[in-house]
Amino acid sequence: MSTNTIVSQSTPYGFSAIAIIRLSGKQALSIASKLSNNKVSLKHQKQTKRAVIVNNKKIDVGLYTAFLSPRSYTGEDVVEISCHGNIHVCEAIIKECQALGARLAEPGEYTKRAFLNGKINLLQAEAVAQLISAKSIEAVEQQTKNISGGITKKIKNVKDLLLSCLAHIEYELDVSEEPTIPKKTKDGIKNDLLFSLKEIELLKTSFKTGSVFSSGIKIVFIGKPNVGKSTLANKILGVEKSITNKTPGTTRDLVFTETTIEGVPTTFVDTAGIHDTKNEIEAEGIKRSLTEIKASDIIVSLFCHNLEVVDIKELKQEIFVYNKEDVKPYSGTNKNVFSVSAINNTGVKHLMKHIKKRVGLLKKNSAEPLITTIRQKDSIDKIHTTISVACNLFNENNQETELVAHELRRSISHIDLFTGKTTTNDILDRVFSNFCVGK
Repeated sequence: MSTNTIVSQSTPYGFSAIAIIRLSGKQALSIASKLSNNKVSLKHQKQTKRAVIVNNKKIDVGLYTAFLSPRSYTGEDVVEISCHGNIHVCEAIIKECQALGARLAEPGEYTKRAFLNGKINLLQAEAVAQLISAKSIEAVEQQTKNISGGITKKIKNVKDLLLSCLAHIEYELDVSEEPTIPKKTKDGIKNDLLFSLKEIELLKTSFKTGSVFSSGIKIVFIGKPNVGKSTLANKILGVEKSITNKTPGTTRDLVFTETTIEGVPTTFVDTAGIHDTKNEIEAEGIKRSLTEIKASDIIVSLFCHNLEVVDIKELKQEIFVYNKEDVKPYSGTNKNVFSVSAINNTGVKHLMKHIKKRVGLLKKNSAEPLITTIRQKDSIDKIHTTISVACNLFNENNQETELVAHELRRSISHIDLFTGKTTTNDILDRVFSNFCVGK
């Protein structure tokens, strides 16, 4: 790990009432002392009002707060300078800190140092990044659980059980003089393995809900030209986002709108009308629509009295909406069809109630800690596979306990990679490259 003292602005760039410049490293205190032209030592978590001196000129007065090692976010000496939020003041302070021996922080470097110094594990580091970018209060709550160690506690319990199983097996292999493992010991190992497998399965299935909170969901409106997709999307959103017109094919490109439904970040996608066409622009819009349809979580499929449902075989569990009931009421027999008049806003509330219900089902069991990144999911999949193999090997008719021990060691190794106890540089680079510079 680099021993350089790093500096950056921790608050968003731009003009504001206040801004925070953060220093971390061995020289943080001395640089702050020189910057303020004040040799009195800063005390832990005590704010001190001091001048900000740049090129021997006082440009501001700020609040200096020290967080002394190891009782800081990074585990190093940290100084935060609260100054006026003028971009020129902030730039001048950062440049002066560089002249005094600091270097600019890389994206996520403060949190990376916190991880490398044992202040947090990799799961908590990932939760920090996702907390910053969370798009709803529910998403914030989920990441706060993970920062507090929700998943860490669960996975630690599993690791402890696997270590216990491994210890029993290795004792029987290396120390015990019995030809077979005693039934009581064997039953205990079996129960612990099955319990561990169940816990990992719960974490594995939590990714679907976790990704709902971290990445959000996508609701795509599809149908033939002039069926009223844009009008309905506008009514639901309460915003005239898409251009509407009686002329078929008004929407030729995708129109994305972000909102929140039931605490879940949601993107509405208004697509181009799907039909056979020789127009290159329309054809490209339809091609993009089909791509979005495949990546959707919920599909709202519109039809009306003179336009049939779009027939795409891959689609499942669409929400069928009969539009333009003001022109001709729905006369079909399908009870699962929602009849609306988008232009008159009738039936839209009932449809939206159903959409909210569907979104609510996607975020079920959100009270439990959730895995929320692809890296976490990949690790959990590997842990699940190795424990499953160990369970299958460890049965009444199989005495290949050496193979069971091997799979348990692999499981424990994957758990250490999951939490970041052991890791590789490429994993670290992938995790921290997505952070903002000041965190």
